[in-house]
Amino acid sequence: MMLPLITGWVLYMAACLFSVWLCYTVYPPIVLFFRQWYHLNYLVYTQAHMIWGHLHIVQATEEAMLATIAYGIKNEITFSVTWFGPFIPTVWCYRPESIKAVLKEPKTDRLYHMMVPWIGTGLLVANGDKWFRSRRLLTPAFHFGVLKPYIQVYNECAQILINKWTKLTSSNESVEICEPISLLTLDVILRCAFSHKSNCQNTGHQSPYVQSVYALSKILTQRLLFIPHQSDFLFYLSPSGRKFLRACKVVHDHSEKVIRDRKAVLEEQIMKGEPIKPTSGRKYLDFLDILLTSKDEDGVGLSDEQIRAEVDTFMFEGHDTTASGIYWTLYCLAKHPFHQQKCREEIRTVLDDRDCIEWDDLKSLSYTTMCIKESMRLYPPVPLYFRNISEDTTIKGHLIPKNTFVTIAPIGLHRQPDIWENPEEYDPLRFLPERCEGRDNFAYMPFSAGPRNCIGQTFALNEEKVVIGNILNKFSLHLDDDHVVEMVPEIILRAKYGIKLKLELLKE
Repeated sequence: MMLPLITGWVLYMAACLFSVWLCYTVYPPIVLFFRQWYHLNYLVYTQAHMIWGHLHIVQATEEAMLATIAYGIKNEITFSVTWFGPFIPTVWCYRPESIKAVLKEPKTDRLYHMMVPWIGTGLLVANGDKWFRSRRLLTPAFHFGVLKPYIQVYNECAQILINKWTKLTSSNESVEICEPISLLTLDVILRCAFSHKSNCQNTGHQSPYVQSVYALSKILTQRLLFIPHQSDFLFYLSPSGRKFLRACKVVHDHSEKVIRDRKAVLEEQIMKGEPIKPTSGRKYLDFLDILLTSKDEDGVGLSDEQIRAEVDTFMFEGHDTTASGIYWTLYCLAKHPFHQQKCREEIRTVLDDRDCIEWDDLKSLSYTTMCIKESMRLYPPVPLYFRNISEDTTIKGHLIPKNTFVTIAPIGLHRQPDIWENPEEYDPLRFLPERCEGRDNFAYMPFSAGPRNCIGQTFALNEEKVVIGNILNKFSLHLDDDHVVEMVPEIILRAKYGIKLKLELLKE
């Protein structure tokens, strides 16, 4: 009698547990799928494949992804939808009003969690109260008083590049500019983040740390574009996943050692009652010094793990993005000699026979600044941003269900013809103050926009002005007519085949 009773209770409990599992694991995704299909599928611009969705179109070529964005521009629509496989829709936002509504949403774990093993939950990845506290603690690190001494670093690093390029001008051959500029901005970040002189511009990728930083950026980009590797399980079983973890260890070991050594020096200064001052012969406090001494209103600072996360985030965000801004601007100026010459005249007037750009010169480089901004309009360093809708949201009559993945495309926003007259034309004068009046604040966002805009945008713009100014003072830039330049909208906007320019050394 007891055995059937026990068996019945076991089966009953198993059925209950199975029902609970269905309710909390299987049922919600099914409901979400049908809600998304009902509310979003009418926004699809081309027929989706039963299995692949639009993956075979969007990810087949860079041209196809740009065509998706071009469709939104041409048809003057607020949203379009593409399906990543049969069950995951992605809403593309093209208009300031829709972008403003979704930028306040949290960043999506589906993509940003891939960066966590490298950069931790720093300012780029964090959400909610954690992001707000980190933002407050990091803001002093980007005060103009802290940024001012970095001008010397920008000039020194730019001079290394100029010396290398000067030796190449005698051959009269075109020079690929993307990699050397990327090494330059990496050199700058290493010096400004923790005063590390890697000599990477001369040695290339020979340093294990530099190799690892490059490997991590490359693997992350490849992972984003390869759907099976978006599964942590499959990715970390792959050779790329194992290489990623090895590179993370190299970067973390380096950051932790620098943090540990610097912390010991600062603690010794505090014990002696001395004011916090730069170490190792430096004349300025670097990013790490600021992080180590930052405290909130309760007197609590950042933990070593949080400091490492912010340093690694700074390395990731401030290296490739700034390089992209510089080499696309140089490309635009080579393509438009009139604007290049106007910039050069302004730079030489400001320098007045000096070799280096100084802090007080930056405010006088107004035309150069407009050229940089116009280049970042056409070629935004970060072409796509990603968000996750936290609650059902209605925008201009369109309901976007909770937990929907949203892609914001500045590369499309910056080409909207009703916002930008002749949007494909390179016209720096569109950034004259009088022409900016009345323009929506969310119509131009090379550094994102809203409360989560890039905290380092002043640092990046200053670096771009100094590097570009030094280059234009020494060289005249010309296009290589035999070289094709094509955009690649990855994490960072890159050139598919690089950018080759002919450099003409100017007379002093």
